Amino acid sequence: MVRNLDLTTPRGILFGWLAAVFGFTTGLLLAVGGQGFGALLGGCGWIGISTPLGRQVWALVNQPALNFASEPRAVGYWLGSLVLPLLAGVAALHLIPRARTLAAELMAVHLAWGAAVVGVAWLPLLDPADGHVARFLELAGLPSLLVWAAPSLAAIVAFPPVLRLLSLARVARPHTGRGVRLMVVAAHLGMPCVAWALLVSFIRGGPPLAPIVALLAPLLVACAVAWFGYPPAFVHRLHEIETASWLRLLCSVLVVVALVWVAGRPLGANTWTGLLWGEPSARNNIRPWVVVTEVWPPWPGSR
Repeated sequence: MVRNLDLTTPRGILFGWLAAVFGFTTGLLLAVGGQGFGALLGGCGWIGISTPLGRQVWALVNQPALNFASEPRAVGYWLGSLVLPLLAGVAALHLIPRARTLAAELMAVHLAWGAAVVGVAWLPLLDPADGHVARFLELAGLPSLLVWAAPSLAAIVAFPPVLRLLSLARVARPHTGRGVRLMVVAAHLGMPCVAWALLVSFIRGGPPLAPIVALLAPLLVACAVAWFGYPPAFVHRLHEIETASWLRLLCSVLVVVALVWVAGRPLGANTWTGLLWGEPSARNNIRPWVVVTEVWPPWPGSR
């Protein structure tokens, strides 16, 4: 029974990697959702999404005025993609109700980690010319270097999922040495980050240096916690990863990956798809590189 709760077995690592796919992809959706909700609060009409892996994700909206982007009410529009993943990374482990199973705990860990890594550290540095945080700083007359505060926030948000992962590791291995702790962090948190950077680099045709550097902030925190930290074992009794858990996670992964692919697949020539469910007005924010696919029939009342 204890063996089936071991995070260092191939079974435990493979489940963790699949949970990481869910967490990283959900991080993209949290970012685009955060901008969409922030735009709604500013008076926009939310008409679609674009979720490319190689560029900044965008909530496609109809803006209420031509100068909306520079108005104070546009703060949520520009910073929502940072704030919602930040909140999700903080709250995922503590506020999301879930079963007392190793599978559920690993999914919560990777949801928090993915929100911190993708939504808070990676995306703000991915598109320096047209990124949400970069544009907000430019319009507000603030130093552009402040965009690097985002990876610092990600490093802070990374603490809880790393500590929870190490406490889960002690369920099957009560006396986890430094080597085991580093191996758990590298396998469950480090390898997904490397795979993400390689995937995006392949899609873009080259490595995005600034976001890769930004990834180092949460990764260094994870390594430091594994090196120095020795959190107590998870106090609640956990059930092992069962077949039903694999099926639920696989279905969740298929749903979020399919949504991101439909709303952001690359088309070549630096163009990407977008998913449109509303009718764009003359004041829409659809980027020139977004080729929209309409949901038929379009939802009315989105102008």
